[in-house]
Amino acid sequence: MDLNTLLQRAQNLTNEAKAECELPAVERTLQQVLQATTELHSRVTQTGGKEIQAHILLGSKGVDLPKLNQKLEALSARKTFEPLDVKADTDVRTFLKNERENAILSVIEDTNKNISDSVSKQKWASMNKTWNEEKTRLLDALIAPSQNFIDLQRLPEPTIVNPHCQPSSCLDPLELVYAQELRQYNELLLKGSHRPNLVQKFAHLSQNFGESRLTDMWTLLACVTQISEPLRSDPIKSRQQRPEFFTHAKSYLERRYRVFMCSQVGGSYASNSYQLVLAFVSHRFGAQQTIGLVDTVGERPLWPLVYYGLRCGSADVAVEFLREAGSSHDEFAQLVADRNAGETNSRIENQLRLQYANKIRNSTDAYKKAVYCILLGCDVNEVHGEVAKTIDDFLWIRLAMIQPGDAANYGKLQSLILEQYGEKYFNARQQPYLYFETLALTGQFEAAIEFLARRDDNRAHAVHMAIALHELGLLGGARSVAQPLLSIDIIDPQPLRRLNLTRLIRQYVQRFERTDTSEALHYYYTLRCLRDPKGRNMFMACVCDLVVDSGVFDTTIIDLIFGQRQSSDQDEVNSGLFRQFECPEFDTRTMAALVADELATLGNFEMSARLYEMAGKYNLALKHVCILLAQVVQLPTLGGSLRERLGQEAQRFSQLLASDSIEVEPKMKSSFVLLQDLLIFFNFYHEGKFNAALDQLRQTQLMPNTTDDVDVCLANVKRLSGEVIKVLPDVIVAAMEIAQRQYKQLKTGTGSSLEQSQMQQLRQRAKGLSNMAATMPYRLPNDTNRRLIQLELVMH
Repeated sequence: MDLNTLLQRAQNLTNEAKAECELPAVERTLQQVLQATTELHSRVTQTGGKEIQAHILLGSKGVDLPKLNQKLEALSARKTFEPLDVKADTDVRTFLKNERENAILSVIEDTNKNISDSVSKQKWASMNKTWNEEKTRLLDALIAPSQNFIDLQRLPEPTIVNPHCQPSSCLDPLELVYAQELRQYNELLLKGSHRPNLVQKFAHLSQNFGESRLTDMWTLLACVTQISEPLRSDPIKSRQQRPEFFTHAKSYLERRYRVFMCSQVGGSYASNSYQLVLAFVSHRFGAQQTIGLVDTVGERPLWPLVYYGLRCGSADVAVEFLREAGSSHDEFAQLVADRNAGETNSRIENQLRLQYANKIRNSTDAYKKAVYCILLGCDVNEVHGEVAKTIDDFLWIRLAMIQPGDAANYGKLQSLILEQYGEKYFNARQQPYLYFETLALTGQFEAAIEFLARRDDNRAHAVHMAIALHELGLLGGARSVAQPLLSIDIIDPQPLRRLNLTRLIRQYVQRFERTDTSEALHYYYTLRCLRDPKGRNMFMACVCDLVVDSGVFDTTIIDLIFGQRQSSDQDEVNSGLFRQFECPEFDTRTMAALVADELATLGNFEMSARLYEMAGKYNLALKHVCILLAQVVQLPTLGGSLRERLGQEAQRFSQLLASDSIEVEPKMKSSFVLLQDLLIFFNFYHEGKFNAALDQLRQTQLMPNTTDDVDVCLANVKRLSGEVIKVLPDVIVAAMEIAQRQYKQLKTGTGSSLEQSQMQQLRQRAKGLSNMAATMPYRLPNDTNRRLIQLELVMH
């Protein structure tokens, strides 16, 4: 076959391939095919057949052999086949010992951490309480009303007082008269006698003060608080619904104006209201002053006669003037008569209101307009400036327009006085009595008392006004004793406030509660019906704070309130001030227990133990005595020290226990007896009476004489309380020192066989003490262990 035939067949094959499938055509010449074949042959010859087969095999499985070669080359076998460190065999005994010690150390560390956290928590709680008390004291000093507490801090300042100097009374003569009157009132209550009206008693007392404005204030308060039945519900809500408060205020203004009218025309008209009104109108209105007055009767202006007849509380005189004026005023005369009798006539009232709207409203007679508005309630916001020349006139007109049960208009009048006009309008700083009377006449007793209490010269009057109203059940007290002096309750009718009586009394009594404690207790007794946030009776809480704040070492207040205890062989006490207030709700025992709990919380265990004994809680009394004994039993006795006082107290309780006068728990009794025995032991020890000390120690059966006694002593130790256990390290050291000193004395002797035997017994005792210290289930201090080892080595 020649080349042409071969070329033709190749072209045919190419055409067939194009026709069968759409593959890209590869156009190579024979020279190019030959060159590619030569290159492939040379590359296969150089790399080798096996490698090619490997490439083909792995490539068919999806493995990229060149990348695999790179990864294999990066691997290093240097670290893989290095020899391992030889590990020693585990020592099980050492491992368990380490685990046990680590567990003990972990418990000790956790205990120390818990103790530290507890101490820190108690410290911050005490500081927070001190700060809150100081904050309350400062808030009490800021007497003005406030809704926000002021957070201020102050460090305590030490004060040195001469103990031989008797304090003088801090009450001035006026305050002392108030205090004596309150004492008499409380004594009547404590005896179960009929409760007098304290407002009336103080009002009668104020007449002796020689100050007319003060007498007027008490008279006003006594007048407006004369209610037919005592309030048994919330005073704030009842005050708006009951008409007695504004009707009595209106009557008071009428009586006071009648006195004014008599002063203008002479006292001879006081008994005849008709002649009084005629004379007053004639005196007040001249020929020029009657211009604009539309009606007359007997050559005198009619409507001023009617107005002043109503103004001085003589409605029947006003009716008489209207009837004298003619039949045209019969309807109005009937209206006045009906109102005076407490009746209503809707037909006449509607006709007169229509008449007022059509004619009277634009009349030039200001008195006629005022009388119509007063009786018909027209134009409530009208000031009537031509008629009402004073605040009393304005208040009387507004109070006369209020109908019984009309709480809305009564509340509007209160808001007008307190909120819209306020202190600035009345110039309250320069005229405090006027503003007080205005508030009191509108039934705002709490705001009036709080305003009066801001001034030092009026604070005593304000306090006793608040106490008197509280005893009558008329004072709107704060919801909580922790609230500011004057507060607003959102559920109360506007704009009435609530007065914190507790805060007011405490800030008043703080000044003299140390010098006049008896009077202070009577003031605190007025708070007996109130409760603090903890639910405690406020009288008892105030007395408790008085005792606690008197100081840690000052027992004067305690002796004064609870009575001074007699000698140790007597368990009776002199009668204290608190005994006069005993009642079924509380007595001296309850009060003593409350104070003792508070003192124990503050860490004053010595006084708390005494008060617990007075309260009959002998277990708690012995508990705190034991706690204190555990702290000082090992110390030497010094004159006037805590240890000396506790020794006397322990002797007293021992006598009580011996005589079966008190009952305590057996465990508490055994702890106390052991601590007292150890107290006697250390007394002998510090006095150098070693034989007596050892005899006392043998009675306790706590320390061994030989190594054979260790197990018995350890069994006794495990039954001890925590207070006794705290003393054991000092007892062991003291017993070892006694043995060492006796050994030293014997060693300097003649060396006889008896002395050698005694020295051997002392070494046995020292060995027993060391063994006991080593095997005790409690960790002893390091100093104790070191001291024991030193003393024992000296004896060998």
